[in-house]
Amino acid sequence: MAAKRVLLLLALLAGTFAALPESLVVTPVGRRPASCVHRVPSGSYVEETDTGAIIRDPEGNVFKTVSGCHPTSSEKLAAKTAAQLGAYDGWLAFTSWEAPTDIDTFLGYFSVPKEPAQDPEVLYLFTGLQNVDWIPIVDPDPKEFDIIQPVLQYPADSGNGWSVKSWYVTLTNDVLYTTEIPASVGELIYGNMTKISSTEWYIGGTGQESGQTAALTVKFSARHRSFLTHQPWAYNTAECYGCDGGCDYLPTNACNFTQLELSFQGKPWTPSWTARKTPNPLCNPQAHVVDPTNVYLTFH
Repeated sequence: MAAKRVLLLLALLAGTFAALPESLVVTPVGRRPASCVHRVPSGSYVEETDTGAIIRDPEGNVFKTVSGCHPTSSEKLAAKTAAQLGAYDGWLAFTSWEAPTDIDTFLGYFSVPKEPAQDPEVLYLFTGLQNVDWIPIVDPDPKEFDIIQPVLQYPADSGNGWSVKSWYVTLTNDVLYTTEIPASVGELIYGNMTKISSTEWYIGGTGQESGQTAALTVKFSARHRSFLTHQPWAYNTAECYGCDGGCDYLPTNACNFTQLELSFQGKPWTPSWTARKTPNPLCNPQAHVVDPTNVYLTFH
């Protein structure tokens, strides 16, 4: 009987893997259909429309027009199944805080840790602003969700070392991210999320050694959708995919988030960060709160 159960389980798993779309790619909100994920030049300007968005390059030329992306139920299930078949993929350790009203500026530095001994599928470290308190895979999908984030990534898309990209992500529309800039171990990355007008957000990550910036500006309209109209949730996060092979897939030293500044309409906030970690964390990563302007993440 036990042998039959094992064979049945193996058959189910094999069927699940066979059913997974080959086009799923990793993003900071989990695995998404590749057709929903778009790389755009750093410095691009995104203008939301009734049906999607127009993306202009830094020279003002139309780079791409996207018509909105709505993953099917089977694609959503496949993405979740892919994440849950092995050890937990997703957010590992993070701090969070909800502003009493809203946040229109989130600035701060995060440090580039040592490279892991082995390459994971992808490791993300970032500051971010969300419209709701939602953690990928752990929580049920909300009706509407968005996050803006300058993101430190390992390994880089180039396959070597660390890099920085800026992201604008939703669950019910397209995922946009910039071309990457290189980052070096020990370097500080300056994250900048600023609402530069009543309808525009700037998202940027700047390497303090290279002086290069990965940036994206998004113009939104509540008439079209409610994305980016209200961003009261702030995070400092470590997130990993393909890290279930052991602790060698994570850095050996901390990632420090320093000189954190949050405000709304010119009024500074003093955040009371909550240290959190997700179920079944790999190698006991932890979030540590020093004070309102300094937190750090450890991985072992």
